[in-house]
Amino acid sequence: MPSSRLLISLILLLSATPVWAKLDYSVRVDAPSGLAGLLQDNLELVTSRLEEEMDETLLTELVRSTPEDARKLLETEGYFDARVNVREESARQYVVEVKPGEPTLIDDVVIRLNGPIRDEGDFQQRFAAVLEAWSLPMGAPYRQSDWDGSKRAVMRLITADRFPRAQISKSAAEIDPATRRAQLVVDIDSGPVILFGDITVKGMKRYPEKIATGLADFSPGTAYRLQKIFDYQSALEQAPHFSNVVVSADMAHIDPDTHRVPVEVDVTEMPRQKLELGLIYDSGDGPGVRVGYDHYNIFRRGYTGSLVTNWKKNQQSLSLGLGFPRQSDGYSHSITSAFKTDDVQGLKTRSSDVGGWRTRTRGNIEARLGLQYLLESEEAGGVSNKDTRALQLVYGWTQRAVDDLMRPRSGVLLDFQLSGTVGSALSSTSYVRGYARTVGYWSPFPKYGTFVGRLELGQVWANDKDAVPSSILFRAGGANSVRGYDYQSLGLPGPNGSVLGGRVVATGSLEYQIPIKPDWYLALFTDAGNASQSWKGFQVERANGVGVRWMSPVAPLAFDFAKAERDGKIRWNLSLGLAF
Repeated sequence: MPSSRLLISLILLLSATPVWAKLDYSVRVDAPSGLAGLLQDNLELVTSRLEEEMDETLLTELVRSTPEDARKLLETEGYFDARVNVREESARQYVVEVKPGEPTLIDDVVIRLNGPIRDEGDFQQRFAAVLEAWSLPMGAPYRQSDWDGSKRAVMRLITADRFPRAQISKSAAEIDPATRRAQLVVDIDSGPVILFGDITVKGMKRYPEKIATGLADFSPGTAYRLQKIFDYQSALEQAPHFSNVVVSADMAHIDPDTHRVPVEVDVTEMPRQKLELGLIYDSGDGPGVRVGYDHYNIFRRGYTGSLVTNWKKNQQSLSLGLGFPRQSDGYSHSITSAFKTDDVQGLKTRSSDVGGWRTRTRGNIEARLGLQYLLESEEAGGVSNKDTRALQLVYGWTQRAVDDLMRPRSGVLLDFQLSGTVGSALSSTSYVRGYARTVGYWSPFPKYGTFVGRLELGQVWANDKDAVPSSILFRAGGANSVRGYDYQSLGLPGPNGSVLGGRVVATGSLEYQIPIKPDWYLALFTDAGNASQSWKGFQVERANGVGVRWMSPVAPLAFDFAKAERDGKIRWNLSLGLAF
């Protein structure tokens, strides 16, 4: 008989539901739409529904604690008199009923800046900037996230400029649930003015240390600014001597007496020499070979030397350069020389030049100023010859304000150049040349494509237009110009079908790039423009076409077919990279 009872007990035990089986239930939050999501995402009664360890005891406890948990969550959104009730609508189906009441509004905001910051000459401007950064003005609903975010924004402003040790000494949000009003008080102790200390560089083995220290636009004893750390990092990254750079201010070791913060620089050096061999191709010039050599420690002073030669069927060039390390004022200097031969559209030119340049790069803007001497000989159509020379002062300004230099989808590229001879000294004639170009990218609906607009304008003013070097004048046609026409085939008619440069140029393009698969786009475009001797006789040439864009790992690749309106012929173009 006892054995029979034991067997029955085992059967009942095996057939019963295990105590660890998951308990299934549902929860519905009945609250205004702006608050329902907050409760759904954070109430433990909701988020624990699918947990394996849920049982009747834990569920009962969660139901009991949910009203209090919900009220605490609602307080972060400014609702301090909310009423919350949990009821079981049916078996294990719960409803959280929420009546939030009226939100609490900001009645007063008091922000105090204390400490040495009050003695600074720009204290009033800084305090005005703090008030502008504050995102909880009087009359706004109180929200915990805005309260915390406002304090962070204010502290970022203060600690980024001279006072990196600033701290909040008092932070109080005084809430009156009866009147639904909040009074906010923030006291900030600025701490002392912090100055830059010595720069310590690690990782320098091949090059002089002054290459790294000389790129800082601050010196020991100048006031600390976080932006100067960022600018220093950017300058080092742009230097050809380094492949990796980390710059940091060591706040843990500020000198207690001088209030100077050490600056640490950790670099990974590039090899001293680099050799490049490559094949090049574009539809205007055909195939070619490129050889480049760089040395990054000429005279063991960190000077950079470069030699680049390009050879194509109709174009050959040799370029030499000597660059000097960028100085603390942000400027770098270089000396360049180039020798070039061209035979394009029946115009043969041989040129050589030498120049000295002063360049400054700040953010996405590069400005350059140079003095250049140019010698050129020209043969047009095999019959006419002329020799020209020019000593010119050149200024250039370029901005690349796009979202991605490799795959731009929004933003603008701008380039402006102004040059002119230094009177008539060492020049065949005196002239002034202005040139500007821009490319804009606009993707109002990125999923459906990108609009690309391009504009180019240029003009030369000269005492004797026939004595201006050909490389100073303008021709159009080909990739990044008026597609559908041969490379530099738009210009002035010369002897035996040659094409000469004109004193004015204007080209424009409108393109729509449609995504067809990842990294691939179909392009529809229309181009227009020409080069001419004057605006009075300017005639616009037009072309329309279709192309394919591949956003390759190296740079954007464009392959286009375009039909010229002048002769109805279809021509193709291939180009790699941005317009400039």
